[in-house]
Amino acid sequence: MTKAVTGPVQTNDKALKISEQSAWWGLVGNVFLTVLKVLVGIAGHSAALVADGVHSAADSASSLAIVVGLRIAQRPADSGHNYGHGKAEAVAQKVVAFLLIGAGFELCSQAVAALFRGPGPQPDLWTLIVAGLVTLLKEGLFRTQRRTARQTGSHALMAAAADNRVDVVSSGVATAGIVGARLGIVHCDEVGALAVGLLVSWLGVSLFAQAANDLMDRAASTAMSDRLHEAAGRVEGVIAVGQLKTRMMGARILVDIEVTVAARLNFLQAWSIAQAVEAMLLKIPEVSDVNVRLTPGEAAGMPQGRPYGKLMQ
Repeated sequence: MTKAVTGPVQTNDKALKISEQSAWWGLVGNVFLTVLKVLVGIAGHSAALVADGVHSAADSASSLAIVVGLRIAQRPADSGHNYGHGKAEAVAQKVVAFLLIGAGFELCSQAVAALFRGPGPQPDLWTLIVAGLVTLLKEGLFRTQRRTARQTGSHALMAAAADNRVDVVSSGVATAGIVGARLGIVHCDEVGALAVGLLVSWLGVSLFAQAANDLMDRAASTAMSDRLHEAAGRVEGVIAVGQLKTRMMGARILVDIEVTVAARLNFLQAWSIAQAVEAMLLKIPEVSDVNVRLTPGEAAGMPQGRPYGKLMQ
């Protein structure tokens, strides 16, 4: 499974733009690597490198899906989507998952067929050189996208980064298969291609599970919930913080919170506290919408809270 995004998060609009730029770079890089690996693999007689090239082709389609998803996610809320279009990221992530599962199945099928055909020609030396260089390039792309995903909170971009990390592993497997084949180990190149296919399929299933979780109104992390609870409790006039519900909308968080205030407050004073709670929670960059529900406290025998200051004047 992909690692949860952590660390400081940019404001929503800026974060989506940064994520989209990173996804574009990933798309360009994957298209280049697809052409390079497939052409060199075919010319150099390496099934493992061709399989790795097919994986990069799936990466290219995935990057394109993520670019489209991030572009849609930047659209503001409208009459048909009152909470915005943030879940377009999860939809894009599902597209990535389906593409990877399909690519993995095809790679495995081709590798098994190659095993039954008998040993082929030995891969050329330059296929080994290209496979090694590609491994280093994909590691660099993985680190760049992972850093950006953590900064922006984009689950779709983190999925792309995880895909690049698996591509590093698959390129390493392809390299090992080529080395084994050049050392005379029968079917080593084909076994490497099969291993790449299994890795790609596993990543696709993992990403699908995470995307499905995001689309089922996954709650924010426990750490974020604690942060929201603590922030609301600091608002002047809040006696206690009750039920807190969160749900993810892409990288954004929607919050429903219940706070207890003194029963003797008039409507304007209570409304002012609710507005203050909303403003406090919206200061957290990940939060995009807050719904505050007030309950009376002193009428239920709850203790007096901190002084209300100007709210009580």
